[in-house]
Amino acid sequence: MSEDTKIWLALIAAGLSFVGTISGIIVNYLGNAKQNRLRAGTDAELTKLKSELETERDKRLEQLAAEKVVSKYRDPLLHAAYDLQSRIFNILKKAFLTRYYENGSDREREYAVENTVFLLAQFLGWTELIRQEIQFLDLGIDQETRELRGLQDDMYTVLQSDKLGIGLRLFAGEQRAVGELMIEGAPGVRRCIGFATFLMNRDAALDHWLDPLREDIRTMSNDAGPFEARLVSMQHSLIDLLRFLDPKGLRFPSGNLTKIQ
Repeated sequence: MSEDTKIWLALIAAGLSFVGTISGIIVNYLGNAKQNRLRAGTDAELTKLKSELETERDKRLEQLAAEKVVSKYRDPLLHAAYDLQSRIFNILKKAFLTRYYENGSDREREYAVENTVFLLAQFLGWTELIRQEIQFLDLGIDQETRELRGLQDDMYTVLQSDKLGIGLRLFAGEQRAVGELMIEGAPGVRRCIGFATFLMNRDAALDHWLDPLREDIRTMSNDAGPFEARLVSMQHSLIDLLRFLDPKGLRFPSGNLTKIQ
């Protein structure tokens, strides 16, 4: 083999070695780039998944909080709604005010007015208490709580509507004011005051809104006609609320939840 041939073979070998080295560098670069892209994609996916899980967790916590509030106050609101609708039924169908106000003793007359006003104020108290407890929760995540809020809003509308006359009317702000003044206790143990406290510890601020209702009830004892439209609408809204809170009729038989026609 000539010297020239040896030189060319050496150059070719060196060239091939150089090409192999460059190819290895390129392959390593491309491999590392691919790994970096995969790692970046994985990190992004993990970040997105973590965010979704945190959002789902927060929604579930809000839902549990809403369910806890509804569960805590379900029975008090249920009984308040039942007592109020029952009184309305007795006024319109059983001549309650004629018997105990028009023809009753002084004690019966006082009870007929004061207890009727109390039953409405008590309902507004429990309604306001629930509203305050859930006002910062996202009601869109809990179907039951959203439906409850809607039924409460229906009652607000009935009480303030101009289309149902001017008797027994309370604007939304007045309803909330009455509700606020009916609440007692510290956070976590709040409740609506009872009938004895309502009678014995007269609150001038509360009477500011309730005295006109007392006068309406006295007028109603002689002629319930002008008040009938609102009373019937109130009773219907209360029945809807009762059926929602006690769908299986475990606390009050369905036969006791008849809408006035």
